[in-house]
Amino acid sequence: MPTAPVDHRGSVLFYEDSGAPPGSTDYITLVLVHGTCFHSAVYRPMIPFAAEHNLRLVLLNLRDYPGSTPYSAEDVEDLRGPSCEAQDRAIRNRGLEIATFIRWFIETEAIPPIKEVAGSEALVGGLSLLSWSGGNCAAAAMFAHADKLPEDTRQLFDAYLRSFIMYDPSSTVIGQPLPPGLSALKRDPSAPPDVQVAQFSLAVSSYYPAYTFPENIDPPATYDPPRRPVHESAEPVSLKYTPTTDRMSPEVLRSLTHAAVMEQNQHLIWGVSHDVYRAILARALFDCRFDDGSGMRKKIWPALRVHVIWCDMSIGECLWASVVIRSRYEEAQPENRRPVEFHKLEDANHFVHWEEPERFVKFLAGIV
Repeated sequence: MPTAPVDHRGSVLFYEDSGAPPGSTDYITLVLVHGTCFHSAVYRPMIPFAAEHNLRLVLLNLRDYPGSTPYSAEDVEDLRGPSCEAQDRAIRNRGLEIATFIRWFIETEAIPPIKEVAGSEALVGGLSLLSWSGGNCAAAAMFAHADKLPEDTRQLFDAYLRSFIMYDPSSTVIGQPLPPGLSALKRDPSAPPDVQVAQFSLAVSSYYPAYTFPENIDPPATYDPPRRPVHESAEPVSLKYTPTTDRMSPEVLRSLTHAAVMEQNQHLIWGVSHDVYRAILARALFDCRFDDGSGMRKKIWPALRVHVIWCDMSIGECLWASVVIRSRYEEAQPENRRPVEFHKLEDANHFVHWEEPERFVKFLAGIV
């Protein structure tokens, strides 16, 4: 079981590696961070399509998920708060663990760095980080707290880090409630974990009516009647538009999910102050300048590109996150923010990487 050390206390993160594409010396490494409840095995259908697009996929399990170190008592207490300082420390540490893993993987696997292709503006080599859904909380914290990394790690990443891909991010990362009628999740910590997994899986893997971004969010729209899954409509629907997890066997669903996180710790993550998540997202994307010690504020990894992918038939929690990220990006000062591009995947739910892995890998190869 491959693991990588991520702190001085012996904590490790489990990962799976598709390996370098045969014969390639300029491939791009793509580290894939999972979302809530579903761990990185959910990305396995993508692996057969990686090599043809000169990609090396690394499927990473965060702390508290199979093969990785569970949260310590201190981690749990920090999440519990009640101070924002403690909660920020809990999320920050998860981000710094991702950064430590990336450094370890770069050095251990000797992956190719970024380099220019002679005679063109194309770049080959290097590494991109993709985080899905709730995994964006930890991934965004890596960029928000880049100034906490050792200087040699920051310099190493200058030569390797290509892009940060926020894939259908969850509303948790924006630190803001949803408009009425858009939410589909029911969070009941008193329910048995297996029941919570079943309810959560159904909600996040359903197809919902195709969504269009509102022109503005002040005031936010009201969704009346509430947005509901298409399979609950009175009209018959194609098998394609039934929930993804309904078309999985119970054994497959169990192999992709980790019910233990729903007992307590995921609810603590959901319960972190909105102020903490708003500040993390702001530092990661909208004002990413840091004091360099001379009194001057400058960007760390100024060449980093950010991509936000939203799926038009996804759950409302994720769609609203992308709407808010776009709005805050447009309000941010251009000289302070990172370059962010927004990409719509049509006819796609929250599980397009599972439903259509070939399509998704091909799309990613075009933006990494």
